[in-house]
Amino acid sequence: MKKIIYTFLLIPAMVISAAAQDVHFSFPEFAPLSLNPALTGANYAMEGMVHYRNQWSSLGDPYRTTAASFHARVNGNNKRKTNQLALGLQLMNDKAGSSAITNNSVALILANHVKLSRNSRIGAGLNFGYVQRTIDSQDGQWASQYDGATYNGGLPSGESLSNPAFRYFDMGAGILYTYTHQLSNLARNHDKLLNAGIAVYHVNRPNNSFVSTGEDRLPVRYSAFANGEIAISSTNLYVLAGVWYHRQGIFSELLAGTSLKFLLIGDTKYTGFNKPLAISLGLYGRLKDAAIFRLNLDWDRYSLGYAFDFNTSGLNNYSGGRGAQEVFLRFFLTESRPSRSGRY
Repeated sequence: MKKIIYTFLLIPAMVISAAAQDVHFSFPEFAPLSLNPALTGANYAMEGMVHYRNQWSSLGDPYRTTAASFHARVNGNNKRKTNQLALGLQLMNDKAGSSAITNNSVALILANHVKLSRNSRIGAGLNFGYVQRTIDSQDGQWASQYDGATYNGGLPSGESLSNPAFRYFDMGAGILYTYTHQLSNLARNHDKLLNAGIAVYHVNRPNNSFVSTGEDRLPVRYSAFANGEIAISSTNLYVLAGVWYHRQGIFSELLAGTSLKFLLIGDTKYTGFNKPLAISLGLYGRLKDAAIFRLNLDWDRYSLGYAFDFNTSGLNNYSGGRGAQEVFLRFFLTESRPSRSGRY
């Protein structure tokens, strides 16, 4: 009974949250086009990935997010080029709760990266999006349908939305600094990578209201992050760490953590008979929200990841700690063959 009552109380909060906050991922660096448009073509000549996230399933109908993205450099892979242009495409479906609040979006991203030195580049990107947003109030369970003892679907919901489906254009921009270093193709573990950037999304403040005569401007999302990968010299170990910050309206999010990667099989530089195989384990935290356990498997040009969010907020009393599960699959191409870390 306590869980049922809490679910009814949570519904309005979920609707408000869904309207005011963008989707967040526990693998933000593996969803680069939703993190910063300047990441398009920044670290890879070509990259494609698919994401799936299921959140709050222990409380009933969960948030489900499915995303697919692809981006590539369009003027060649040569690292010596002064300018590198890149194009990206992102598709996303996000469904929140039993009332089927659904966002379907497509975004085209254009980025350019300028060489500052042998190892450093600075890039800028623009995001042009188109969003369709719908709600099906008939599938929802509303507070007015609670009869004092339990949910009664025969009671009227009292909900009438004059604009249950609408569309809008969306715009964003970002800048990025990238540092990469690889001593030589024959060196063991002297690789370094650093990305740091800031971005803004929804700069045109599109109207996000389900009421045709109403106005609910989508808040601008400000994002900043820094993440990197450093090889431990003369070992098969790599340290990966990052911090990501988002602010949108009255909501903010801080995510930080570290992973340890172990190279199980190194690639053969000349014959190509062996494909690099590595496994990573990480612990991350979303401030005042969740502890996140992450597992990655990298094989040659492919990556597979799984994350589990364990609630540490007051929601843990009702979710049993089961916050979210997230998986992704990635394919990438580098300038030549992947390095031992598979990043360059």
